[in-house]
Amino acid sequence: MSKHTVFIPLLLVLSLAQAAFASDQATVEQWDKNSAMAAVRSVNFDPAVDEIGNLASLADGATTLSHLKDMESRSDWPLPAREAAIYQFTRSLAELPRAAVAREIIQHLLNYQPKTLVPHEDHGDAFIPLFNIRAAATGVENGWQRAEFATEAVALLEADPTALVSTYSASVNQIQRSGYLDALAQAAMHDIMAVQNVVLKQLDHSSVLTPLLAVTTTITTDTFAIQQLLVNGRGAGLSSALVQLDKQLPLSETSTLLSFAVEHAPPVNTTLAIAAWWPRLRHDSATRELLLDTLADPALGASAALALAQSPDVQTIKVLQDTANGTSDAARRAQMALDFNRDGLSGGDQP
Repeated sequence: MSKHTVFIPLLLVLSLAQAAFASDQATVEQWDKNSAMAAVRSVNFDPAVDEIGNLASLADGATTLSHLKDMESRSDWPLPAREAAIYQFTRSLAELPRAAVAREIIQHLLNYQPKTLVPHEDHGDAFIPLFNIRAAATGVENGWQRAEFATEAVALLEADPTALVSTYSASVNQIQRSGYLDALAQAAMHDIMAVQNVVLKQLDHSSVLTPLLAVTTTITTDTFAIQQLLVNGRGAGLSSALVQLDKQLPLSETSTLLSFAVEHAPPVNTTLAIAAWWPRLRHDSATRELLLDTLADPALGASAALALAQSPDVQTIKVLQDTANGTSDAARRAQMALDFNRDGLSGGDQP
């Protein structure tokens, strides 16, 4: 066989592939976003979406898929309206259990090639899908997986809370971890305490467990657990837990915990605690003195200055002015706080 015998079929394959690509691209339309949305509003597609999304028929994959494809090709609807309807249908699946939707339907949506393109808001020469149906389908699939992992976590909690912690720690699947956190947030108090006790023994050498302790502390509000979260917590879950704790703890306890953080926690965690807790503590004299003293701290001084600059009362402004009279780091940061809130100096932002 000569090399030409092989080469000719190869050219044919490439030509066919290019033709298929060109055919697919021919269905893509570039729209101005306002015009596309006007086209969407020109059609009342809700009844059609409700019809193909009927719970009784969704399990019949072949029929539903046929109806869906008919919607995709309707010549009496402009393309943006057709894709808006498909997008709405896709998102509606998130409210249903996986078992209610035939697999071929979600697979079709996961493979959908968007055809209505609009200019990117920041890069006008680039075009993006107006309705990202594939991304919506991925979100539905992820939601189903998350619910399934939550069910798995409930079983682990009932059998052995230590196993839940171990499995969470070993997992590299963020959806699985999120499902476990969902289950833990709804668990019985004795299960939550059991998980918290296991995490407390491991957190100092396994910061990946931070989200688990973040969930439990916002439920138990245990002081020791919160202190360990401040000292050993890292990354996801820490900041939101501190914000949530601020809504649950007495003011005096929050003040004591912030003082603990300044003395014992890493600067990045203390900065998060200051940002989360200062707005409610700003009229607490002990906390104000704590942050004023912290202005001299090389790692925390800037965070303290930013906090003190937030709607300072008259007394805080006076102390900042007194502190700013000098050349020390504390004086420089006190002036920075004053500069950040010039309205406060004139009384315009005083409570």
